[in-house]
Amino acid sequence: MRSWKDLSHYRTEPLARKLERSHPDISARVYRALCMRIVNAGKSKYYDAALDNIEHAKKCYAKAGLNADWQAVVADVRDRHFRKKGFMAGFENIVSGAPKNVEPPFLKRAKARWPRKSEGR
Repeated sequence: MRSWKDLSHYRTEPLARKLERSHPDISARVYRALCMRIVNAGKSKYYDAALDNIEHAKKCYAKAGLNADWQAVVADVRDRHFRKKGFMAGFENIVSGAPKNVEPPFLKRAKARWPRKSEGR
């Protein structure tokens, strides 16, 4: 018999999404497992996906009222993965609730870079 941890993220991620409303406690654990699978394997190429999963896990832990469990996850990740700088920077931003750095749309950047010339010419 296979463990749910052996299942592909193609199956577990949709499951976590479906459980977010009805069973946020289970969803939080699934998202945490998805994140830890990537981080434990040291797959830095996929740290963005891991961070997205842990952010969902944080929201689900809060929704389920499991703040102590979330703090245990934070302590465990800090203790075991402090050397993974590429992951930890984003993880600490999620823990602190810092806003994501979102790049402004192209049109807004273009207008700022190339202001219109005066109409009087």
